[in-house]
Amino acid sequence: MKKIDFMGWKNCVELSSGDFRLIVTTDVGPRIIGGFIGKGQNLFYVDKAEAGKSGGDEWKIYGGHRLWHAPEAKPRTYCPDNSKVSVTSSEDGVTFSSGTELTTGISKSFTVKPMGNRRFAVSHKLRNESQWDLQFAVWALTVMAPGGEAVIPLPQGDRSDLLPNRFLSVWPYTDLDDPRLSFGKRAIVLRQDSSAKSPCKLGLNCEDGWIAYLNGGSALVKRFEHFIDAEYPDNGCSIESYSCSFMLEIETLSPVYDIGPGVEIVHDEIWEAMDGIAPDLSEDERVELFRSK
Repeated sequence: MKKIDFMGWKNCVELSSGDFRLIVTTDVGPRIIGGFIGKGQNLFYVDKAEAGKSGGDEWKIYGGHRLWHAPEAKPRTYCPDNSKVSVTSSEDGVTFSSGTELTTGISKSFTVKPMGNRRFAVSHKLRNESQWDLQFAVWALTVMAPGGEAVIPLPQGDRSDLLPNRFLSVWPYTDLDDPRLSFGKRAIVLRQDSSAKSPCKLGLNCEDGWIAYLNGGSALVKRFEHFIDAEYPDNGCSIESYSCSFMLEIETLSPVYDIGPGVEIVHDEIWEAMDGIAPDLSEDERVELFRSK
Protein backbone atom coordinates (compact mmCIF):
# COMPACT_ATOMS: atom_id res chain seq x y z
CA MET A 1 0.00 0.00 0.00
CA LYS A 2 1.28 3.44 -0.88
CA LYS A 3 -0.07 6.97 -1.26
CA ILE A 4 -0.04 8.41 -4.79
CA ASP A 5 -1.46 11.26 -6.87
CA PHE A 6 -3.83 10.17 -9.63
CA MET A 7 -5.54 12.36 -12.22
CA GLY A 8 -5.55 15.34 -9.88
CA TRP A 9 -6.62 13.53 -6.69
CA LYS A 10 -3.69 14.01 -4.30
CA ASN A 11 -4.41 11.37 -1.66
CA CYS A 12 -5.08 8.11 -3.47
CA VAL A 13 -4.06 4.68 -2.18
CA GLU A 14 -2.44 2.15 -4.50
CA LEU A 15 -2.63 -1.60 -3.79
CA SER A 16 -0.90 -4.35 -5.77
CA SER A 17 -1.53 -8.03 -6.39
CA GLY A 18 1.22 -9.24 -8.65
CA ASP A 19 1.30 -6.75 -11.52
CA PHE A 20 -2.40 -5.90 -11.10
CA ARG A 21 -2.72 -2.52 -9.36
CA LEU A 22 -5.81 -0.82 -7.94
CA ILE A 23 -6.00 2.90 -7.11
CA VAL A 24 -8.58 4.11 -4.57
CA THR A 25 -9.60 7.73 -4.01
CA THR A 26 -9.79 9.14 -0.50
CA ASP A 27 -10.65 12.77 -1.33
CA VAL A 28 -14.03 11.53 -2.64
CA GLY A 29 -15.87 8.25 -2.71
CA PRO A 30 -14.56 5.82 -1.88
CA ARG A 31 -14.00 4.90 -5.51
CA ILE A 32 -11.63 2.32 -6.97
CA ILE A 33 -10.73 4.71 -9.74
CA GLY A 34 -7.81 2.90 -11.41
CA GLY A 35 -7.10 -0.67 -12.40
CA PHE A 36 -3.90 -1.50 -14.29
CA ILE A 37 -2.29 -4.71 -15.50
CA GLY A 38 1.42 -4.02 -15.76
CA LYS A 39 1.92 -1.00 -18.03
CA GLY A 40 -1.50 -1.36 -19.66
CA GLN A 41 -4.29 1.20 -19.88
CA ASN A 42 -6.77 1.89 -17.09
CA LEU A 43 -9.45 -0.81 -17.12
CA PHE A 44 -11.93 1.66 -15.65
CA TYR A 45 -13.70 4.69 -17.07
CA VAL A 46 -12.85 8.05 -15.47
CA ASP A 47 -14.82 11.21 -16.19
CA LYS A 48 -12.02 13.61 -17.14
CA ALA A 49 -14.26 16.63 -16.48
CA GLU A 50 -14.58 15.58 -12.82
CA ALA A 51 -11.10 14.12 -12.30
CA GLY A 52 -9.29 15.61 -9.31
CA LYS A 53 -12.36 17.47 -8.08
CA SER A 54 -14.18 17.15 -4.75
CA GLY A 55 -16.97 18.82 -2.84
CA GLY A 56 -20.39 19.96 -3.98
CA ASP A 57 -23.98 18.93 -3.26
CA GLU A 58 -24.68 17.00 -6.47
CA TRP A 59 -23.88 13.34 -7.10
CA LYS A 60 -21.11 12.91 -9.70
CA ILE A 61 -20.27 9.83 -11.70
CA TYR A 62 -16.45 10.25 -11.40
CA GLY A 63 -16.02 6.69 -12.73
CA GLY A 64 -14.38 3.56 -11.39
CA HIS A 65 -15.96 1.23 -8.85
CA ARG A 66 -18.55 2.47 -6.35
CA LEU A 67 -20.88 1.12 -3.68
CA TRP A 68 -24.63 1.81 -3.80
CA HIS A 69 -27.80 0.35 -2.28
CA ALA A 70 -30.56 -1.16 -4.42
CA PRO A 71 -33.22 -0.94 -5.70
CA GLU A 72 -32.36 2.29 -7.49
CA ALA A 73 -34.35 5.35 -6.44
CA LYS A 74 -33.91 9.09 -6.49
CA PRO A 75 -32.84 10.77 -4.31
CA ARG A 76 -32.01 7.85 -1.96
CA THR A 77 -29.49 6.03 -4.15
CA TYR A 78 -27.83 9.20 -5.43
CA CYS A 79 -26.44 10.50 -2.17
CA PRO A 80 -23.30 12.53 -3.08
CA ASP A 81 -19.92 10.96 -2.26
CA ASN A 82 -17.85 14.11 -2.70
CA SER A 83 -16.16 14.22 0.70
CA LYS A 84 -13.04 12.76 2.28
CA VAL A 85 -12.87 9.06 3.11
CA SER A 86 -11.37 7.38 6.16
CA VAL A 87 -8.72 4.70 5.59
CA THR A 88 -7.91 1.85 8.00
CA SER A 89 -5.38 -0.93 7.43
CA SER A 90 -5.60 -4.35 9.10
CA GLU A 91 -4.90 -8.03 8.46
CA ASP A 92 -8.21 -8.17 6.58
CA GLY A 93 -7.05 -5.54 4.07
CA VAL A 94 -7.51 -1.81 3.68
CA THR A 95 -10.94 -0.42 4.55
CA PHE A 96 -12.28 2.76 2.95
CA SER A 97 -15.32 4.34 4.62
CA SER A 98 -17.42 7.34 3.65
CA GLY A 99 -19.30 7.33 6.95
CA THR A 100 -23.07 7.63 7.35
CA GLU A 101 -25.18 9.25 4.65
CA LEU A 102 -27.18 12.04 6.25
CA THR A 103 -30.18 11.56 3.97
CA THR A 104 -30.47 7.75 4.31
CA GLY A 105 -28.91 6.76 7.64
CA ILE A 106 -26.81 4.14 5.81
CA SER A 107 -23.05 3.93 6.27
CA LYS A 108 -20.87 2.68 3.40
CA SER A 109 -17.47 1.06 3.36
CA PHE A 110 -15.48 -1.49 1.40
CA THR A 111 -12.35 -3.43 2.19
CA VAL A 112 -9.77 -4.30 -0.47
CA LYS A 113 -7.36 -7.18 0.14
CA PRO A 114 -4.66 -8.35 -2.30
CA MET A 115 -4.78 -12.13 -2.80
CA GLY A 116 -1.82 -12.59 -5.17
CA ASN A 117 -1.90 -13.79 -8.78
CA ARG A 118 -3.70 -10.66 -10.01
CA ARG A 119 -6.63 -11.15 -7.64
CA PHE A 120 -8.26 -8.93 -5.02
CA ALA A 121 -11.01 -9.55 -2.50
CA VAL A 122 -13.41 -6.60 -2.34
CA SER A 123 -15.83 -6.76 0.60
CA HIS A 124 -18.72 -4.26 0.49
CA LYS A 125 -20.54 -3.30 3.70
CA LEU A 126 -23.73 -1.33 4.32
CA ARG A 127 -24.84 -0.61 7.87
CA ASN A 128 -28.16 0.76 9.08
CA GLU A 129 -27.27 3.65 11.39
CA SER A 130 -30.84 4.95 11.58
CA GLN A 131 -33.45 4.26 14.25
CA TRP A 132 -35.77 2.37 11.90
CA ASP A 133 -35.81 -0.89 9.98
CA LEU A 134 -34.69 -0.50 6.37
CA GLN A 135 -34.88 -2.80 3.35
CA PHE A 136 -32.20 -2.76 0.68
CA ALA A 137 -29.48 -4.75 -1.09
CA VAL A 138 -25.77 -4.14 -1.55
CA TRP A 139 -25.03 -2.98 -5.08
CA ALA A 140 -21.43 -3.08 -6.39
CA LEU A 141 -21.05 -1.15 -9.67
CA THR A 142 -17.88 -1.08 -11.74
CA VAL A 143 -17.65 1.47 -14.55
CA MET A 144 -15.42 0.14 -17.30
CA ALA A 145 -13.43 1.96 -19.99
CA PRO A 146 -15.08 2.25 -23.42
CA GLY A 147 -14.53 -0.10 -26.32
CA GLY A 148 -15.15 -3.50 -24.73
CA GLU A 149 -17.96 -5.90 -23.98
CA ALA A 150 -19.60 -7.49 -20.95
CA VAL A 151 -19.90 -11.28 -20.90
CA ILE A 152 -23.03 -12.20 -18.94
CA PRO A 153 -23.41 -15.93 -18.17
CA LEU A 154 -26.81 -17.57 -18.52
CA PRO A 155 -28.10 -20.20 -16.06
CA GLN A 156 -28.00 -23.60 -17.73
CA GLY A 157 -29.81 -26.31 -15.79
CA ASP A 158 -31.44 -29.46 -17.11
CA ARG A 159 -32.87 -28.79 -20.56
CA SER A 160 -35.62 -31.35 -19.92
CA ASP A 161 -37.01 -29.38 -16.94
CA LEU A 162 -40.55 -28.05 -17.28
CA LEU A 163 -40.15 -24.79 -15.32
CA PRO A 164 -38.19 -21.64 -16.24
CA ASN A 165 -34.77 -21.04 -14.70
CA ARG A 166 -33.83 -17.65 -16.21
CA PHE A 167 -35.34 -14.37 -15.05
CA LEU A 168 -34.29 -11.64 -17.46
CA SER A 169 -34.99 -8.04 -16.42
CA VAL A 170 -35.06 -5.46 -19.20
CA TRP A 171 -35.10 -1.72 -18.54
CA PRO A 172 -37.65 0.50 -20.36
CA TYR A 173 -35.05 2.23 -22.54
CA THR A 174 -33.60 -1.09 -23.76
CA ASP A 175 -34.44 -2.56 -27.18
CA LEU A 176 -33.90 -6.29 -27.51
CA ASP A 177 -32.89 -5.82 -31.14
CA ASP A 178 -30.11 -3.40 -30.05
CA PRO A 179 -27.00 -4.26 -32.13
CA ARG A 180 -24.90 -4.07 -28.97
CA LEU A 181 -26.65 -7.20 -27.67
CA SER A 182 -25.89 -10.79 -28.68
CA PHE A 183 -27.82 -13.69 -27.17
CA GLY A 184 -25.98 -17.02 -27.09
CA LYS A 185 -26.55 -20.45 -25.60
CA ARG A 186 -24.34 -19.87 -22.55
CA ALA A 187 -23.98 -16.10 -22.33
CA ILE A 188 -25.31 -12.71 -23.36
CA VAL A 189 -22.78 -10.20 -24.68
CA LEU A 190 -23.41 -6.47 -24.24
CA ARG A 191 -21.00 -4.23 -26.15
CA GLN A 192 -19.99 -0.62 -25.52
CA ASP A 193 -20.41 1.61 -28.58
CA SER A 194 -19.47 5.30 -28.63
CA SER A 195 -22.00 5.94 -31.41
CA ALA A 196 -24.95 4.64 -29.39
CA LYS A 197 -27.89 7.05 -29.18
CA SER A 198 -29.53 5.54 -26.10
CA PRO A 199 -28.48 3.37 -23.14
CA CYS A 200 -29.06 -0.36 -22.82
CA LYS A 201 -29.46 -2.31 -19.60
CA LEU A 202 -30.47 -5.80 -18.57
CA GLY A 203 -29.96 -8.14 -15.63
CA LEU A 204 -30.61 -11.72 -14.58
CA ASN A 205 -30.26 -14.36 -11.90
CA CYS A 206 -26.60 -15.31 -12.27
CA GLU A 207 -26.32 -18.76 -10.71
CA ASP A 208 -22.73 -19.09 -11.97
CA GLY A 209 -21.74 -16.12 -9.80
CA TRP A 210 -19.55 -14.07 -12.16
CA ILE A 211 -19.58 -11.31 -14.75
CA ALA A 212 -16.67 -10.18 -16.94
CA TYR A 213 -15.62 -7.25 -19.11
CA LEU A 214 -13.32 -7.92 -22.04
CA ASN A 215 -11.53 -5.03 -23.72
CA GLY A 216 -8.63 -5.23 -26.16
CA GLY A 217 -7.29 -8.56 -24.96
CA SER A 218 -7.56 -7.68 -21.23
CA ALA A 219 -10.39 -8.57 -18.88
CA LEU A 220 -11.71 -7.98 -15.39
CA VAL A 221 -13.75 -10.82 -13.91
CA LYS A 222 -15.89 -10.21 -10.82
CA ARG A 223 -16.93 -13.35 -8.90
CA PHE A 224 -19.42 -13.59 -6.06
CA GLU A 225 -21.82 -16.02 -4.40
CA HIS A 226 -25.36 -16.29 -5.79
CA PHE A 227 -27.93 -17.60 -3.30
CA ILE A 228 -30.49 -19.71 -5.15
CA ASP A 229 -33.42 -19.26 -2.73
CA ALA A 230 -32.85 -15.58 -1.89
CA GLU A 231 -34.87 -12.60 -3.06
CA TYR A 232 -32.86 -10.26 -5.29
CA PRO A 233 -33.66 -6.72 -6.47
CA ASP A 234 -35.07 -5.79 -9.88
CA ASN A 235 -37.13 -8.97 -10.36
CA GLY A 236 -34.41 -11.34 -9.24
CA CYS A 237 -31.14 -9.85 -10.54
CA SER A 238 -27.81 -10.75 -8.97
CA ILE A 239 -25.96 -9.23 -11.95
CA GLU A 240 -26.76 -6.29 -14.22
CA SER A 241 -24.97 -4.52 -17.04
CA TYR A 242 -25.52 -1.03 -18.41
CA SER A 243 -24.01 0.37 -21.61
CA CYS A 244 -24.10 3.92 -22.96
CA SER A 245 -22.06 6.05 -25.36
CA PHE A 246 -19.10 6.63 -23.01
CA MET A 247 -18.80 3.58 -20.72
CA LEU A 248 -20.18 0.20 -19.65
CA GLU A 249 -20.98 -1.00 -16.13
CA ILE A 250 -20.70 -4.52 -14.76
CA GLU A 251 -22.72 -4.79 -11.57
CA THR A 252 -23.34 -7.43 -8.91
CA LEU A 253 -25.97 -7.35 -6.18
CA SER A 254 -26.65 -9.03 -2.86
CA PRO A 255 -30.07 -10.36 -1.87
CA VAL A 256 -32.57 -7.88 -0.44
CA TYR A 257 -32.46 -7.80 3.36
CA ASP A 258 -34.64 -6.32 6.10
CA ILE A 259 -32.02 -4.54 8.19
CA GLY A 260 -32.64 -3.38 11.73
CA PRO A 261 -30.85 -0.47 13.42
CA GLY A 262 -27.16 -1.22 13.96
CA VAL A 263 -27.19 -4.21 11.57
CA GLU A 264 -24.63 -4.56 8.77
CA ILE A 265 -24.85 -6.56 5.55
CA VAL A 266 -21.87 -7.67 3.46
CA HIS A 267 -21.43 -8.50 -0.22
CA ASP A 268 -18.10 -10.00 -1.30
CA GLU A 269 -16.51 -10.00 -4.74
CA ILE A 270 -13.29 -11.59 -5.96
CA TRP A 271 -11.66 -9.63 -8.77
CA GLU A 272 -9.28 -11.24 -11.24
CA ALA A 273 -7.42 -9.44 -14.02
CA MET A 274 -6.43 -11.24 -17.22
CA ASP A 275 -4.56 -10.22 -20.35
CA GLY A 276 -3.26 -11.80 -23.55
CA ILE A 277 -6.78 -13.00 -24.43
CA ALA A 278 -7.16 -13.99 -28.07
CA PRO A 279 -9.72 -11.89 -30.01
CA ASP A 280 -11.37 -14.86 -31.72
CA LEU A 281 -12.44 -16.97 -28.73
CA SER A 282 -15.74 -18.79 -29.13
CA GLU A 283 -18.61 -18.32 -26.70
CA ASP A 284 -17.78 -21.62 -24.98
CA GLU A 285 -14.10 -20.68 -24.69
CA ARG A 286 -14.94 -17.31 -23.14
CA VAL A 287 -17.34 -18.79 -20.62
CA GLU A 288 -14.86 -21.48 -19.61
CA LEU A 289 -12.03 -18.95 -19.30
CA PHE A 290 -13.98 -16.55 -17.09
CA ARG A 291 -15.84 -19.08 -14.97
CA SER A 292 -12.71 -20.95 -13.85
CA LYS A 293 -11.65 -20.22 -10.28
